[in-house]
Amino acid sequence: MGNANTHIPDLEERFLEPPGWRWHSFVHNGHRLRFGSAFPKDSIPDAVVVCLPGLSEFGEKYFETARYCLEKNLAFWVLDWRGQGKSDRYFKNSQKRHSYGFQGDVDDLHALIMGYIKHSSVHPEKGRIPLAMLAHSMGANIGLHYLKKYPDMFECAAFTAPLFGMKACEKMPKIMPLPLSFILQLFMPKNYAPGEKNWSPDTRPCKGVNALSTDPVRVDVHGKWFEADPFLQVGGVTYGWVHQAIKSGWIFLNPFFVKSIKTPCLMALAGQETLINTPKARHVARSLPHCELVEYESAHHEILMEGDEIRGDFLEKFYALIKENIIDRPETLKPF
Repeated sequence: MGNANTHIPDLEERFLEPPGWRWHSFVHNGHRLRFGSAFPKDSIPDAVVVCLPGLSEFGEKYFETARYCLEKNLAFWVLDWRGQGKSDRYFKNSQKRHSYGFQGDVDDLHALIMGYIKHSSVHPEKGRIPLAMLAHSMGANIGLHYLKKYPDMFECAAFTAPLFGMKACEKMPKIMPLPLSFILQLFMPKNYAPGEKNWSPDTRPCKGVNALSTDPVRVDVHGKWFEADPFLQVGGVTYGWVHQAIKSGWIFLNPFFVKSIKTPCLMALAGQETLINTPKARHVARSLPHCELVEYESAHHEILMEGDEIRGDFLEKFYALIKENIIDRPETLKPF
């Protein structure tokens, strides 16, 4: 996997490891997964934020968000999904982003929580320290499935640009994407999907604003880490990943599935979205029994990498969600 501190890009301090940051790894179902964590230095955290990154992302990308959480007296954990970051990859060509099913990611997340986060979230004076989920795009898909399967683990959850459907499928008849993707992955599951390839600087420019953020500084963070540390690099997705993403999102069309998720949620959508199916995400948000939906008309896909006004507004709403459901209501917390 490479040493986490070997390759440091030329970035402002806010994008680098916060004080007290620690990297760890564990083996689950035969593959090694990396995760990172940090805790407030001189106080017991009010809550524990568990961050679920999007496709091709990695823990280092969330250092700035971790610093925000620490300033709010929140502990912070982030998991590198299998196939990206410094967790094990699927194939000899480590850049191919594949999947054997998002349920495997749900299981990996549960193994992390039960094996590490849960034991670190109990204090001899305060008792149990509650969990709050923060998930982006693909991580939101996995996170919502987790809330369905383990309804008592998180007190609240926030999602940015959730991948409940792909924008590329938006204009297709609803019944078409799933069988079409199934047929394609049946014959060439490990092949790159059309237009996908290994990462190179020109596939996601490191300089300037692109389709993922309007912030000229934060938009560079992803690519600069990739250039500085080749172990982090991830290319495009395979037909297998595309099918599993569509299959996982298809489940959210079942109104009974979504309406049974009672966890208080915050969902943020970008008005300049180019990757996810915004109408489907909006439908899921409105189907969730306890969900606040906020839309940022000028935002692009990566809301947590947007300019200060948009990013700051979302993070303050996220903290308000934690305050309302955890800090101000300790008597209602669910037992682990």
